[in-house]
Amino acid sequence: MVSNPFSDPNWSTAVVDFIDRWLGFVRDHTTRPLIAIIRGLVFGTMALVGVLFCVVILLIGIMRALISLGDVWLSHDTAVWVAYFVLGAFFLALGALGMRKRHSRD
Repeated sequence: MVSNPFSDPNWSTAVVDFIDRWLGFVRDHTTRPLIAIIRGLVFGTMALVGVLFCVVILLIGIMRALISLGDVWLSHDTAVWVAYFVLGAFFLALGALGMRKRHSRD
């Protein structure tokens, strides 16, 4: 005779175990990779913001140092535009070097 699943005393445990196995399978293949991707995006964005903040603070510090150094020999107004000119020339040279390395000589 075919057994009735409701007369089996372990049917509820077996059904719960089956559902738990399938939910674990689905979670391992959907939710965990999605959580890893989202964590990577969040921490990457935080790192990018931190790096940009440090770069801006560094540039402000360099500009202030150049102006203070220029104040030793020049008037303040002249020291300001000389500092802008020096930093601009540095970034121009850096950009020109980057443009030169853009293509290979092949």
